[in-house]
Amino acid sequence: MKNYSRFAIKYFRQLLVFRVFVALSIIVSIIQIFNLPYGSWALITTVTIMGSIHFLGGVLSKANQRITGTILGAIIGLSLYLIPTSYNWLHHIILITTVVTAIYYTQGKYSYAALVVAITVVVVAGGGPEDLHAAMWRTINVFWAAIVTICCSLYIFPARATDHYLNYTHQFIKLCCNYYHQHNQQIAVENFQPIDINPLSNILDKQTSLQPHTKNENIASKQLLTEIMLTEEQIFTMMGSMLHTRWDKQLGQNKINDMPGLMEAKEQLADRFSRLAIQIENQHILPVKQEEIKMLSLLPPTENHEQSDTSNISYYGYLWLNREIARQFSQLTHLLSEYYSHLNNK
Repeated sequence: MKNYSRFAIKYFRQLLVFRVFVALSIIVSIIQIFNLPYGSWALITTVTIMGSIHFLGGVLSKANQRITGTILGAIIGLSLYLIPTSYNWLHHIILITTVVTAIYYTQGKYSYAALVVAITVVVVAGGGPEDLHAAMWRTINVFWAAIVTICCSLYIFPARATDHYLNYTHQFIKLCCNYYHQHNQQIAVENFQPIDINPLSNILDKQTSLQPHTKNENIASKQLLTEIMLTEEQIFTMMGSMLHTRWDKQLGQNKINDMPGLMEAKEQLADRFSRLAIQIENQHILPVKQEEIKMLSLLPPTENHEQSDTSNISYYGYLWLNREIARQFSQLTHLLSEYYSHLNNK
């Protein structure tokens, strides 16, 4: 990974706090210098935005909805002040109806914009029809504070979801290497214990949560990032089946142990996982062709087995799982190589 990416990941929380500090400092300074009334609404806006948007992709995807929602909510809220103060009850009825309608649309495509509309209407018109001066200043403060906050998120140590996404890929590969090595050692000494691979599942869950942000940060490469994760999921599925099965209780255990070249092929594949983890750190991936992986050129002995020999079921099943992991690994190296080539050519 590049130096900034490592830095941004390592100090993610500290940089988030620093961005909030800078944004609040700028906003407080503007409020004090220009003596703006109702300045607390600008501060509330900053805390709301930066508390919900941590990644650059989140800022890019939600910035338009936030600004659009603020403008639309302000127009609706200010329009309520056209109602004569003698119809106080009508002001509140329309206010509640508008907010409820906006909340209804929070379950649709532009859910975030609808939520901002509801919040802005409440902020602008919630004080009642007699509070027009305060409503106008609330609108102005919410709008300019949102712009300041978005700019801080974009330009002050931005947190890129893609960096975190690929860091999780790096962790995923390292864990696969460790688990595969551990499994090979157990098979060699015939002392099998199921291996807990929940950490791999947790990594995939985290990557899934980052996908909406990564797609907005890397529009040209979003399909590649999606395919990378799909390949990881395939490796996880095969790895889980292999590591959770009690092979020492299977009828084909002896055939697995006696197959020539199998252990060497498995260790070569584990070493390739290790190399790939190092290459991801350096952002220089060498794609591995399928013919370069011993596991994919390894064939079971040609002697005939009796048709009634049920040990062949587990034996060939074990070979298939290892071959499928090897095939998916090769696919992953090509996807990562293509992604980093595109990234380095920018």
